[in-house]
Amino acid sequence: MLHSAFSRRALLFPVCLGLLTVVTGCGDGGPAMNPVSGKVTIGGQPAADVLVTFTPSDSSMEAASGRTGADGTYTLTSGIQGKPGAMTGSYTVTLMQQAASAVDPEQAGYGGGSNTSAPPPAPESSIPDDWSKPVDVAAGENTIDLAVE
Repeated sequence: MLHSAFSRRALLFPVCLGLLTVVTGCGDGGPAMNPVSGKVTIGGQPAADVLVTFTPSDSSMEAASGRTGADGTYTLTSGIQGKPGAMTGSYTVTLMQQAASAVDPEQAGYGGGSNTSAPPPAPESSIPDDWSKPVDVAAGENTIDLAVE
């Protein structure tokens, strides 16, 4: 009788472990990501073509970044695989204004053909080089607006 009870327990363990795996799911193998979006403004106006970078204070976490659209809004993606969102934790946010790429170099008269002049210089950034802001990403959805005055 003791042998029979032991055999049932020995069989029950793998069955329970299998059910637990099915119920909880295998996941994607990575950390939980939290959706992060917001709006970047410069002097109260929406800022287009701004690279928004969240650098984690904990080196074991992944950095996250996004680019603003014409309306100044951004959505973060993290890591090498570009997972949407960011991990829960503390970050330092930096902003870098990107040069608009709407001008075709061929039509502007540089970058080919007989005109070999250099492209026009990139516009000066409205964002100070030392602008940064500490932020926390919480579990769940996060809206983090960023203002440069």
